[in-house]
Amino acid sequence: MDPGTNLKVVYQTAVAIKEIVEVVKANQQQCKRLSQRIDAITSAMKAIPAEELQRYERQKSLNNYRHCIEYCCQFVTQFQDKKSWFTKIFHKQNYREEFEELNLRLTQCATDLNLGINLKQIFDPELDVSDQATDLDDIKSKLDEVAELMIQKQDEQLRYIEGIEQDMEARFTSFKYQLELAIWKISDPQKAQKIVEEEHAFLHIPYYDLVLEECIGQGGFADVYRGKWLSRDHNVAIKVIRIQYIDERVKQDIVNEISIMHRVRHDHILNMFGACMEPDKYALIVEYMSLGSLYDVLRRQTPQFSWSDRCSIATQMVKGINYLHKLSKPIIHRDIKSLNILMTEHGKDFLVKVADFSLAKIRHEASRQSSYAPPVATLLWKAPELFVMHGKHTTASDVYAIGVVLWELA
Repeated sequence: MDPGTNLKVVYQTAVAIKEIVEVVKANQQQCKRLSQRIDAITSAMKAIPAEELQRYERQKSLNNYRHCIEYCCQFVTQFQDKKSWFTKIFHKQNYREEFEELNLRLTQCATDLNLGINLKQIFDPELDVSDQATDLDDIKSKLDEVAELMIQKQDEQLRYIEGIEQDMEARFTSFKYQLELAIWKISDPQKAQKIVEEEHAFLHIPYYDLVLEECIGQGGFADVYRGKWLSRDHNVAIKVIRIQYIDERVKQDIVNEISIMHRVRHDHILNMFGACMEPDKYALIVEYMSLGSLYDVLRRQTPQFSWSDRCSIATQMVKGINYLHKLSKPIIHRDIKSLNILMTEHGKDFLVKVADFSLAKIRHEASRQSSYAPPVATLLWKAPELFVMHGKHTTASDVYAIGVVLWELA
């Protein structure tokens, strides 16, 4: 990464940490101190001359600092998650040793950068002792709250166990299939190569590792469930595709489509964690968006949108689609509609992500094997040129569909 890009990432990460620290649920004081120290170092870096950044030693130090604060960002993020912060505190309280290690790494990075700032004052150990005590006192004041939340979490886990018992036959089949795959990889070199190639395409998640909790929607090709990814203790959306059987040729096409989805990472593209590809069980495991689709939110009329919200939603949606179009191998979405624009709350704002791109083969196979007809026709968002025989999807037809969604939003 060139120095200019490195610096840009450093500045963006420092800002992100500052924003996260404002909403952490525990260890606020140590998180705040960490952010202040990162701000002090990052601000001092602005005085480094451009030609100085070209030196190998400077580039190496800058790169190390970027890695360090990216890790800091991941670390403080765990204390803002409403659904898990209390488990962190229950098991490790004020994370004294972890914060000490991070501050030590920051001190070393700042020393290597040679910024001419008073590191002894910035990294005063007495401040750390005071911060640790403050955070511990805060945790003591939340004993009842943490205990209550732990009980609620345990109750949820018991419900997952009930769900597992209800789906025992499917789980038996899944365990059996996964063991068969493992045996094939050892005993059949030809099959083994194919299995390994598929495993490298995306993360394969066994059906036995999933719990389907509640059906939250029905799309054109899948039934969508809010569920749990057990081994990661992660809330997810599970899109169970309406396919009972696929031959090897179709399977390879579907693997390719899922692989493309899995590789795409952007703030406004729905994260895909992996997929289940087992006989009679085909599913996509994706990020759970608590508000559902833009279509659903507009129909419910809750939450209400201000004009500022509408502008933000439109901007985020367009950023996601533009990212797909601007890739070195552009991706045409082919099915842009308000049903595929998903939302969740993000502090006082809304986070918007685009879903279900690059799934033409999956849609085709699901529609061929299923008689399900979606309640809302995709025709409403279809560009005029696609109504002619052999009309082809293009970036322009995507833009037309975006326009229809913007009209809905207005």
